[in-house]
Amino acid sequence: MAERHVVLVGLMGVGKSTVGRRLAKELDRPFADVDEQVELAAGATVPRLFRERGEAAFRAVEAELLADLVARPAPLVIAAGGGVVTGEANRRLLAGTFVVWLRASPQFLAGRTDPAHRPLLAGGDAQANLGRLLDERQALYEEVADVAVDVEPFHAVDDRPKRALARHIAALVAEHTAVRS
Repeated sequence: MAERHVVLVGLMGVGKSTVGRRLAKELDRPFADVDEQVELAAGATVPRLFRERGEAAFRAVEAELLADLVARPAPLVIAAGGGVVTGEANRRLLAGTFVVWLRASPQFLAGRTDPAHRPLLAGGDAQANLGRLLDERQALYEEVADVAVDVEPFHAVDDRPKRALARHIAALVAEHTAVRS
């Protein structure tokens, strides 16, 4: 059976990009970050794209790039944008992948995110905005996720939490692959 792409989803600041890079090394796969791909395709940073073209334009480019990545035959590790689950077509695409929902509380994430680089957090209380986003997206993350991993305990007990998370997720991928074989 062909290996599936591994896609990391979750709110901004949860560590999708950093953990994804480490996970790709653990699994010996290429890594793709959807937000980085959007920036390359649009020729603008995500904040600038939001500011100049709006969220809808960003989501359209994001959906196109996710579809391209998921269509690739060789298995990838993909760090999806935090809001990728808001698109119904994106959720259908994710159904053919192994989705890992990286979870953390808004309180934890607020201390790890810079509102200047996060358009959906600009102008207001970051923790409150993250709480609102979690309320809006939680059911969607649950819908697409094959597994959910709480990241906060890794930060509490490990001096290298991203590496520990990557190893934990690699083990989950191996278990899932063994069960499906």
